[in-house]
Amino acid sequence: MILCVTLNPCLDRTLTVPHWVPGDSVRGTAIREVVGGKGNNVARTLARLGRLARPVMFIGGPVGSHCATLLREQDNLDALLVQTEAPTRIILTVHTDGTPEQSAFFDPDPPVLPKEAEALHQRVQECLREGEVEAITLSGSSPSPATHELFSELIALARGAKIPVFLDTYGPALDAIWGFWPDLIQLNRREAAMHLQKRSPTDADLRELLTRWAGRGVACAIVTDGPNPAIARIHGRAFRVHPPKIVSVNPIGSGDSLLAGLADAWLSGLPPEGFLRHGFACALANALVWDAGAINLEEVRRQFEAVEITLVSD
Repeated sequence: MILCVTLNPCLDRTLTVPHWVPGDSVRGTAIREVVGGKGNNVARTLARLGRLARPVMFIGGPVGSHCATLLREQDNLDALLVQTEAPTRIILTVHTDGTPEQSAFFDPDPPVLPKEAEALHQRVQECLREGEVEAITLSGSSPSPATHELFSELIALARGAKIPVFLDTYGPALDAIWGFWPDLIQLNRREAAMHLQKRSPTDADLRELLTRWAGRGVACAIVTDGPNPAIARIHGRAFRVHPPKIVSVNPIGSGDSLLAGLADAWLSGLPPEGFLRHGFACALANALVWDAGAINLEEVRRQFEAVEITLVSD
């Protein structure tokens, strides 16, 4: 089982509308709901890859209860849920029919209480004691000061249980990592710039960051840049990953599918080039469908062959 932790989940509601401009009164033509949050997208992708994945997240209020039902009935996922006093947020995405245009409107982050953060920590610890967890993924932002250090604490638990942990976060949750470090860190160029406090970090800046993380025990670190080449460092070797050009249907969730693909490849024991190809193939397959994590395995195989990997010197 792979635990997929999300600290800031949401109900992701997509409203499809005809062409509109701000100020219009717009009547939608279709609505689609899924449980959002990066770790939930990771879990859906892992399930498509044949892995047993279990989402771990906070839920609150009627929206949270609805999310629990959707995960169970729509995604067939057995989630580990921690109740919060604050309601689960909603993200409304307005998609203009027949175009790639979409705008997302986010509810404010919920104020998670310290006792609720501690409850999630304890629930994960209990799962690890049962001995059936083979890996943990930690994804997305931290919604509240009470949760900023939670990923760091869960990494320590995973290290104690001798299972790999894969991290995709930014902001306070990334800045709070210390002591124990994950096996893998993934972030995009904008998030890396935020972490480095540089508006436009150079490739040399990013390689230095990955080298610094390697010195702290991070076996693999990757900085993505959308459809542009990514920078990776695996066991002391530097790589550049060149994704093929595609006509994207919806890129949302591609980073989550990348993390899922990398976790799957890690557990399968793939060598560095195959490891990177598989991860990026999952990201590409995700961009070719609308729903985050709904990858097609045949498409993953096609994109695996199309991803180019080059070894670079430091």
